[in-house]
Amino acid sequence: MENGLKTASQAGEGTRAPRAAATLGARPERRIALLRPSQHKGPHAARSREGFLLTLPALVLLVISVVYPILWALNLSVHTFDVINPSRSGQFVGLANYVEILSSSDFRAAFLNTVAFVTATLTAELLIAFPIALLLHSGLRGTPIFRLIFSSPLMVAPVVGGMLWQFMFADQYGAINNVLAVIGVQGPLWLATVWGARAAVLIGNLWLAVPFDVLVLLAGMANLPEELFEAARIDGARGREVFRHIMLPLLRPALLIILVIRLTDAFRIFDLIYILTGGGPGGATKTMSIFTYEEIFTRLHFAQGSAASFIMLGITIILSIFTIRVMRSKEVSA
Repeated sequence: MENGLKTASQAGEGTRAPRAAATLGARPERRIALLRPSQHKGPHAARSREGFLLTLPALVLLVISVVYPILWALNLSVHTFDVINPSRSGQFVGLANYVEILSSSDFRAAFLNTVAFVTATLTAELLIAFPIALLLHSGLRGTPIFRLIFSSPLMVAPVVGGMLWQFMFADQYGAINNVLAVIGVQGPLWLATVWGARAAVLIGNLWLAVPFDVLVLLAGMANLPEELFEAARIDGARGREVFRHIMLPLLRPALLIILVIRLTDAFRIFDLIYILTGGGPGGATKTMSIFTYEEIFTRLHFAQGSAASFIMLGITIILSIFTIRVMRSKEVSA
């Protein structure tokens, strides 16, 4: 009996000894394993490195083609730059170029023209785009064909659109004046008068911009819950009340997209005006983009032109942020 107990105890001690040794031997491995990265993070890290390497050429190209020119122009805007006498270039002048641009009467006139154009075109775009979007959303026959027709100007480059409307508004051979002559109306000199040129620029821009507004509004209307409109009809709400109190508040995200994108595009418009009127007559259609172009490539004032471009960029950013905050505050209050 005693021999059996001794044998069992020795066997137990013999089994515990390897276990303890195994435990003591495993502790350093566990410590090393804690210092090593997890095996589960290996594939993820590898994919991250592969993704970074795949996007690296695009990032390098972006830095070379976008970031570096912006930084170079920013540096140029606070220094002197003289094409005729390069020895005068490179002197740090701080905000002197910005002050010179802001104090220029031509810049102030271009700024007022830009503000008037942006206000007029955004207002006219929404007033035209909403009825068209509502009509296409109502489910009329042939709606896909009409959508294709209304979206066709989006496939036209602004330069081509400017040349097209330049032909349309021409004095002697223009299509618009020829149509007016058929009904016995003497066509005006569209591009030679102040308000005629402004009207031509506005009409050409509306032709290019309204289809974008219509498509965005249609996308917003397609996601509206039909139950709200059914409940409003049951309660006896009229069409105007439904539009004002139900549809319009629900379309605020779509309106925010339109306002921000179109505000930026309209504020920096260049190609359509440059092809159609060149900023004339007498600077009546000269916007800030036209002013900046003339300052750099006509007068060869590269430093002042760079300052004007950053002023325009700052104004655009401020207006976009203000628009986003106003729309979001209304959405929260609603």
